Formats: sequence, C-alpha cells, structure tokens
Amino acid sequence: MKAYLSTLNPEDDKLNYFRNIGSFANQVMDSEATEIVCDQFLSSFVYEEVPKVIDLILTKMRTGCELTIVEPDFYLISKLVFRENVKLQAINERVFKSNILKCMLKLEAIEPLLQKPNIQIVSKHFDEDLCKFVIKARR
Repeated sequence: MKAYLSTLNPEDDKLNYFRNIGSFANQVMDSEATEIVCDQFLSSFVYEEVPKVIDLILTKMRTGCELTIVEPDFYLISKLVFRENVKLQAINERVFKSNILKCMLKLEAIEPLLQKPNIQIVSKHFDEDLCKFVIKARR
C-alpha cells in the first residue's frame, strides 16, 4: 500500500490519501505500507505529539518501504527572512497555504526521531524555493 498523509490533496492519485492519523492508523495494518509520503502532515500536530506520530508511522512501514517527509523548515525560513532573501508575502504563501500549521519544525528536530535500529536515512535536503526540508528514510 502507498500512503499519502497530508492536509493537502495529493497530486498523485495512485496513493491512498489520509487526512488524519486516526484513519491512517485504522486502515493501514502494521508493516503493510510500501511507500509513505508525509506532506506538511507532522506540522499539523502540536510539537509534543510529533514523536508519537512518527513512531506510529514507522510501525506501518514494510521492509523496503520508503518514507518521505516534507515540511516547512523554520530555521531556513528564519534565515531567509533575516537576510531579506525572500519577501514576507512569498513566505506566507508557501508556508501557510494549508492553514493548519500547529507547530514549527526543522530538519534537525525530525532526523533524530527517525534514527531507529531498522530505519536508514537515505537522503535529506532543503528546498529553498519552497522553504521546506525533505528527508527520506527506508526500513
């Protein structure tokens, strides 16, 4: 099963779309998912809940499953605003378009939560144009 977790509608209709963690937890069995994309999903939770949400997502990953996490990176956003490299209006359009943001995240806060014995971080990078980080992990 390929799962797409987000408050935004998926661009790829081949993915099973989950708007909330409850439906994902109930409809995807442990070790069933072959691919999971979290697109601005983790930031829709309060900061203290994020580790539990990640742990739940990791239980759904089958061996060989790739997890992709895409989130606004507030360190990157702060740096761009401070250096005046981007207009504030552009930041607001990119970051707050989902209108559901409940916490601020950065790559350095999420990466340690993925460091489990059976999880390998495959890649990580920043997308400065979108003010987001992308991290990929595989079971």
